[in-house]
Amino acid sequence: MAARDAPAGAAKAARRRGGPPPRAVRARVRVDRVISNMPGAAGLPRRNGELVFDAPWESRAFGLAVALHQARLFRWEEFQGRLIGEIAAWERDHGGDLSSWNYYQRWLRALELLVVDKGLCSPGELRGAVSEAAAADDHHHA
Repeated sequence: MAARDAPAGAAKAARRRGGPPPRAVRARVRVDRVISNMPGAAGLPRRNGELVFDAPWESRAFGLAVALHQARLFRWEEFQGRLIGEIAAWERDHGGDLSSWNYYQRWLRALELLVVDKGLCSPGELRGAVSEAAAADDHHHA
């Protein structure tokens, strides 16, 4: 069983034991379903059905959005709407030129805007965290 199928597998096992799946498993299954079913341009990049990350920061940005949602700090639909807006803004600004396109840059920008708007951090705190992360990545890869 693939790792991404584990929550569904746990839910099935709980049903076989005669009880409902644990709340955490049910919540994870719902989150997985909502995230994997994002439509259109907001849909996650995949190759052979698996998520595609071209750099470590992309998977961290993905995981951070999922973790904040699972912590109930925002509804997934709020994030999805921000992501769709960021993709649309990029398309308006760049037309058909895909040379600078990066899905996870739009993902990260949508997440940044949402956490600031929700009051989870200030713009200054966000800039500081981004600078620290960039410095850590530069140091790690030097």
